[in-house]
Amino acid sequence: MDRTQIQRTRLPDAFSSLSLPDFRVLLGTTVLTQLSGWMEEVARGWLVYELTHSAFHLSALAFVSGASRFLVAPIAGYVTDRMDRRQATALAEALTGVAALALGVLTLAGMVQLWEVYFLACWMGPLRGITMTTRQALLYDVVGPSYLTNAVGLNAVAANMARIAAPSLGGIIIGALGTATAFLAQAILLLLAIPVTLLLRLQAAAPPRQMPFWRSVVEGVKYVSANPLLLRLFLFIYIPNVLIYPYVNLIPVFADEVLGMGARGYGLLLTGVGFGSIPGGLIVAAMGRWRYKGMAMGGAALLYMGMVALFAQSRWPAFAFATLVTGGMGWSMMVSLNQTLVQLHLGDAFRGRGLSLYNLGSGLTPLGNLAMGGVAHMIGVPMAVTSFALAAMALSAAVGLASAQVRKL
Repeated sequence: MDRTQIQRTRLPDAFSSLSLPDFRVLLGTTVLTQLSGWMEEVARGWLVYELTHSAFHLSALAFVSGASRFLVAPIAGYVTDRMDRRQATALAEALTGVAALALGVLTLAGMVQLWEVYFLACWMGPLRGITMTTRQALLYDVVGPSYLTNAVGLNAVAANMARIAAPSLGGIIIGALGTATAFLAQAILLLLAIPVTLLLRLQAAAPPRQMPFWRSVVEGVKYVSANPLLLRLFLFIYIPNVLIYPYVNLIPVFADEVLGMGARGYGLLLTGVGFGSIPGGLIVAAMGRWRYKGMAMGGAALLYMGMVALFAQSRWPAFAFATLVTGGMGWSMMVSLNQTLVQLHLGDAFRGRGLSLYNLGSGLTPLGNLAMGGVAHMIGVPMAVTSFALAAMALSAAVGLASAQVRKL
């Protein structure tokens, strides 16, 4: 069906994709799954910190989870291009819910051991990798290219509203009811999202392609490697995945040892980036057909990374929170613009496999986790995070703003 044939309510340009009924449904499931994912991050991070009081184990657990997500990337692309994306998403989220339920029960019974947390991280990591790819493809399928920039921006706003709510809620739940309850809440949120996802109507989806697995993977790699612009856009998002994102796993250390804020402060710090990401997402949503998205993406990346460096050096909770809020605006703009540009330059037949390669960046984060954890052991957590952030700024400037091809996007 032609998207122009669908009756919609006239809305301001910054909210235009909300006129599409199925996008509103998809947005609702985004909130639920993001709440679930962040609830998991908060609960698992605090559980590991309670069990070990070790920055190394916080980074090592993130390595295990991310490495398993990295290894499943070819399967995620194959599944996204071959299966009904709604069904693939629902199945992966159901299996994630089972793992969350198991971890909640073990914790509630006082039987949880560190190896079990690692094992279930290996279970949930690949499933998160699949749903990350299928949900990105579903976004394009629901809105099509005309509404994509706006939809990606609003999707980022919704996801980051969940990012604001979940850590604070998780910290409160952990403080009042225990870590086990947070895992059980994660399972319930996923259960609510699954049936709604299955009801989505797709407008721009390419028909599933039937082909052998390895042939499908090779075709996807060849397609991306033959496109220099896609390679540059992929590299641009790989940089913060390796050099910046690992700091999130060390926030329990900042909250407890550097800033003296405890469990509730830990949750509050995690919401900082979420608060800033809301105006960042709205700015992207309002861009529409605005030119120079590549320049905006590069500038936003430098803002984000610079604020992470300042956060790492802060010793005052209020200033630390302010740097995360400001950095969150840059982060949201960087990621939203990068994803929009990637989706607009991917062919429909290769969307799933292209996005799975794009999402390999999140699987590279474990390398950064181990490296940052090791450096932190030698020179301290604040100096390690600062050093990595400055290196990321230099590389991002070289890949983004220094490239005429990117600046003209």
